[in-house]
Amino acid sequence: MAQAVGMLLGMFTSRSEEGTPERSNEDETTPESRGCTGSSCSSLVADGADSAASSEVSRQDVASPNVASTACNDSQEDKEKCAAQLKEQMSFQRRQKSQASSQGACADQSRSRSGSEGGSGASSGQSRSTMGMLLDMFSSTVSERLPEEGQERPPPPSPQLQQLRDAVERAEAAGASSELLEHVRAKLEELERELERDVKVHVMNGVGGDQIAVVRARPCDTVFRLREAILSESVLNIEEQGLSSINFLFGEKLLDESTTLAEAGVTDGVSVQLVRSPLRCLTASLDGTVRLWQLHDKGCEDSSPCFTFRDDTALEGGPVLSAALAPGGKTLLTVASGGEGQLWCAETGKALAELEGSAASGHFSPGGRRVMGSSHEDAARIWCAATGKCVRELEGHTGEVIAARFSPDGNLALTGASDGTAALWISATGERLAVLEGHEDVVKAVEFSACGTMAATASADSTACVWAIPSGKCLRVFRGHQKDISSVSFSPDGSRLLTASAFDGTARMWDVADGTCELVIPGDGNVVNEAIFSPDGQKVLIAAASECLRLFHAETGECLLTMFGHEDWVRSAAFSPDGTIIGSASYDGTVRLWSGVTGQCLKTLEGHDGAVISVAFVES
Repeated sequence: MAQAVGMLLGMFTSRSEEGTPERSNEDETTPESRGCTGSSCSSLVADGADSAASSEVSRQDVASPNVASTACNDSQEDKEKCAAQLKEQMSFQRRQKSQASSQGACADQSRSRSGSEGGSGASSGQSRSTMGMLLDMFSSTVSERLPEEGQERPPPPSPQLQQLRDAVERAEAAGASSELLEHVRAKLEELERELERDVKVHVMNGVGGDQIAVVRARPCDTVFRLREAILSESVLNIEEQGLSSINFLFGEKLLDESTTLAEAGVTDGVSVQLVRSPLRCLTASLDGTVRLWQLHDKGCEDSSPCFTFRDDTALEGGPVLSAALAPGGKTLLTVASGGEGQLWCAETGKALAELEGSAASGHFSPGGRRVMGSSHEDAARIWCAATGKCVRELEGHTGEVIAARFSPDGNLALTGASDGTAALWISATGERLAVLEGHEDVVKAVEFSACGTMAATASADSTACVWAIPSGKCLRVFRGHQKDISSVSFSPDGSRLLTASAFDGTARMWDVADGTCELVIPGDGNVVNEAIFSPDGQKVLIAAASECLRLFHAETGECLLTMFGHEDWVRSAAFSPDGTIIGSASYDGTVRLWSGVTGQCLKTLEGHDGAVISVAFVES
């Protein structure tokens, strides 16, 4: 990269002093005659990376190429040589493309004009020619391969990059195309990010101990980015190894996907262990059944459900409303529209117990020993997950309880009701700690932050609120939706809030600290069925009134992936625990599993006879 920046500076300097050089037969020089191999002139290898990725992977069976060490100095002769070498390199790259890019075409036109125009138009033509050459070079990878083992990496050419930025400013003053300038500026930013990737992480097989890959990353990159880098280079073969959750061990510590490498203590040259955990997928359908699918290790076409629950009682109990697996995946809970709550052994399919009293929803405590749910009455209930016996009633609301959640440590419970209030409870005793008042209509959704110090509520009055825990003080009111808010969730770090309305057709991203709306994401067909954060909080997944699923960048709102394949609307969606697999449940009766990195459909789960209304993953 230092060489490339030096070349560009030489080109800018020589062109500003001499004008545009003539094209010559040297443009047809072969790579061999220049002393470089095809691999050293080609784009990305595993030790480089896609310039848009935040981490890069190096396969161990690919040798690093020889990178030319020539750099531009201040002499005029060397500047001319640098410009000529860059021109030759770009000519070879153009011959390797199947068709020229539109930017390349513009660059050729600019070079032609610069040779034919004179007088006052010369400087403008020269700037356009300069921009064209920049775009030609940037059309290939902006990454250099790492040096061979034992060689030192050249220091980052920060001064040269600054000079290059100054040269771009001069080109702008000379009348270069603003569109081309913006493109080059974006590429310069990528170069700077590339230079920041000074941490080389050795990824080792946690079972065999062999080295899988070497990833170049920045200290600020998250563990999730490390995982993305592995998957983007297809280091792991899904066809042979099956779908699984991917985790990293550093020492004896399991790394959380939202933790940065710096926070985890991962520094240059260290090794981390990659551990794969088999996945299961839980689906619930309006046909009255719940299915638990084992995502086998034998490829994409050999998947079948392990168990079908409620087969004999599906018609009697009514459509299933929800299904949940306990932490660890050994116990399954189903709740049907008739108020029936049933506990099952997820490993044998045997019915264990029925929840005492009626239930409208159900969720396991963090330890999996208790179940809490809303009801069609003015109280929430807490049940024993082993016997189904009701051990606590949370009484105090004056309307039907709509939503209920345990805190992250399980010590507190939060409920929302049709009386327009939410309430905070001690889960062990049923004591009410606080009444959260402020909404003017039904509280439809409640959620705790991951740290447990805040809670959020969403209401049919079109507002959401964030409250301090355990005081119950209202910290912020979020206004902007035009109709009922149907869901609310915190980002993993608690800094942002995601709300969705199935009625006004938007998902909105809010800054928790100041209450500003940072993003408005419209749903297809003016409907948002589901909006969720990725496990690292950097992406938002939207299921809407269409046959596709969309993944957005959480900061910019850019649509990163669109996943097509369903034949009816997508009703629900979920991320695998590691965030690399996305599940979508559709009214077409199928569930599709997608790569969260590429958007490729990995599996289609078929078997339900009605619309599939929920999907969830659990590690085996």
